[in-house]
Amino acid sequence: MFKKIFNLINKKKHVKNTEVGEENLIKDDNKNNQEIDSIETKIEEVTNFDNEEVSIEEELEMFLKENEEYIKDIKIRRGKSIRSVDIYSEEVLEFKTYKECSKTLKVPLSYIKENLKYGHTDYLGGAINYLKQQLGECIEDESEYLNNNKSPIELFNMLNNKIFKSKISENKRDEILSSEKIEPMKMHYRFECIDTEYDDYFKKYGAIIKRGGKKKIELVNKKGEVIEIFKSLDSCSDYLSKNRNEVVDMLKCGHTKVGRYEIRYSLRNI
Repeated sequence: MFKKIFNLINKKKHVKNTEVGEENLIKDDNKNNQEIDSIETKIEEVTNFDNEEVSIEEELEMFLKENEEYIKDIKIRRGKSIRSVDIYSEEVLEFKTYKECSKTLKVPLSYIKENLKYGHTDYLGGAINYLKQQLGECIEDESEYLNNNKSPIELFNMLNNKIFKSKISENKRDEILSSEKIEPMKMHYRFECIDTEYDDYFKKYGAIIKRGGKKKIELVNKKGEVIEIFKSLDSCSDYLSKNRNEVVDMLKCGHTKVGRYEIRYSLRNI
């Protein structure tokens, strides 16, 4: 494009130096000037387009920043790529999954999640689960206490107070209170979410995830070809024979595989 501009400018100079009529010279000048103006306009359009692209990328980054806590909670639930930092040696390691990290570092899976969510290096999950067991409460998963609307410290204090209010024997109470299991476990790691896969997923579908109203769902094969389009989450749930909340959770977390197929939010208009 720039080469064409220089050629036109040189052509204009050449026309001026040739012995032609004044009228033809003016016509050629005007024609060349118009061509140059047209090309310069195109250059400006391209430049504006590039600037617009940068702006869109910046807006996406701002969107991720605004939803940082939400994204972190989902990443913790996904349990995918993670970085560990030894707070003493400053050694940094990266793992594909939380389970791999837990096994390698020999730390509880719930400690990794607790540290990511609250930043604690003292692990309270073990003590919380021990107190719940002693008080006869059911525990389905070692990390379920993190789904509570109370922080681990608030939950620990609440359970500790229950010991004195519950109808348990004095001997049993003394046994619980003297156990090392109610002491927070000292740790020396902190963790950081990576999971850029979910960042990309949220950039694409985050606006749909966060808004209410009807949402179209597509069933696609491995080639990305649309097999079925559902006009609502309910119709998708019925087709898959799954609970509606389960389908919502799958789409929210990016766990979209359904047998040989996948489901995804439709970007088509409702």
